[in-house]
Amino acid sequence: MKISIIGAGSMAFSTALIKDLALTKQISGSKVTLMDISEERLNAAFNIARRYSDEVGSELVIEKTMDVVEAIRDSDFVINVAFAGGYYNLELMIETAEKHGYYRGIDATDWNMINNYNIYTCYKQYQIALNIARTMEEYAPDGWLLQVANPLLEVTTMLLRKTKVKVVGFCHGFHGYAELARVCGLNPDELEFQVVGLNHDIWLTYLTKDGEDAYRYIDEWLEKDAENFWKTHILDLWEEQLSRAAADMYRRYGLYPIGDTCRSGTWVYHKDLKTKQRWYGPIGGVDSEIGWIIRRLRYRSQLERFYRIANDPTISVSKELGLTRSGEQFVDFIDSVTNGVERRLILNIRNNGIIPGIPADVAVEVPVYVSKERFRPEPIKTLPSSVVKFALIPRWERMEWALEAFDALSEGGKQAYREALVNILLADPRTSSLEQAISTVDALLKLPYYRGDE
Repeated sequence: MKISIIGAGSMAFSTALIKDLALTKQISGSKVTLMDISEERLNAAFNIARRYSDEVGSELVIEKTMDVVEAIRDSDFVINVAFAGGYYNLELMIETAEKHGYYRGIDATDWNMINNYNIYTCYKQYQIALNIARTMEEYAPDGWLLQVANPLLEVTTMLLRKTKVKVVGFCHGFHGYAELARVCGLNPDELEFQVVGLNHDIWLTYLTKDGEDAYRYIDEWLEKDAENFWKTHILDLWEEQLSRAAADMYRRYGLYPIGDTCRSGTWVYHKDLKTKQRWYGPIGGVDSEIGWIIRRLRYRSQLERFYRIANDPTISVSKELGLTRSGEQFVDFIDSVTNGVERRLILNIRNNGIIPGIPADVAVEVPVYVSKERFRPEPIKTLPSSVVKFALIPRWERMEWALEAFDALSEGGKQAYREALVNILLADPRTSSLEQAISTVDALLKLPYYRGDE
């Protein structure tokens, strides 16, 4: 079996993937091909992967290449974690848009306030994913494409529509239910749960303990303990699951938001830094300007550690990274498809009527039982109309806008792309004039990301 990882220089995902692959005996002996366009990052990831595999006694055969075709050729599974442009270019886009009156960038929008990726202005992400899928059609037509890189909703839907590859989207945000359970005094291992929605827009349709409804524990925490928790606890990055904003979304829409959903919502939580701090605490959440700085500093520290481990042969990689699985679902999916071990996984797949009110060809995030090539979506609890109409449909619409802009670029060139971005901004509540929208888009299109020299 051959597994290829595209964008393997991605520190967080590549280390998690290698750990899980090396620690899973069912896929021992597989060939793992690492691919990245950065030779430095690729060499570091390869060094860490090879040493970790050797230290834990894995029989993985690990290779590296900078040639995407060579990586994909004859692959059974292709995992896309590539991030075009990186955080530097993303930061430039945010700063440029803010100078024109668009707080946290033009990609900050209802139900997608997440700042560590963009949806409208990331045409290279779409190009990369489409190129990977087209390459698979030719060189690995029977392989599975595991889409991990953001924007997951847009990319997975695009690939389902435009290509013949077998594609599945993966996100770990659903684990937020466990954080919520713990603060309510519950053991996540003793619970059954279901989350349903679109990627980064998922909702807890049920939570049970010993067969009984456990939502009451959430209600009790909100009634008795939450206010004191918010007054005495400074929410760290990625703790938005426990925020006032998440609780307000629950009260407003009827189900608890899970994972990255809690970072978004509408502009009522995100108008400015003061507003973010009201709903997410003093930091203002991971997507505020304060959160961005903290995240970048932590990322820099993690990157330094990544290279230190890679470049120092005296360091025990297995001791640094640990001997437990990461909690990601990629390897479980590979094992289920390859060996027929049925598992319940939270996946992004074609809707086909699973969620009423969302088109059939849109990727939805739902529980799925996987065994070999058989996918059996779990029957879902009926979603409140308020969740569908006020949260899911608005997010779906913005996904369509993003893909329309990419299609405009692909079919009509840069001028057509410019017009599409302007049209998107004309629907943005921060836009006060046509001139503001045009000047913002023109400023963005002059950035290095669009000149191709980043």
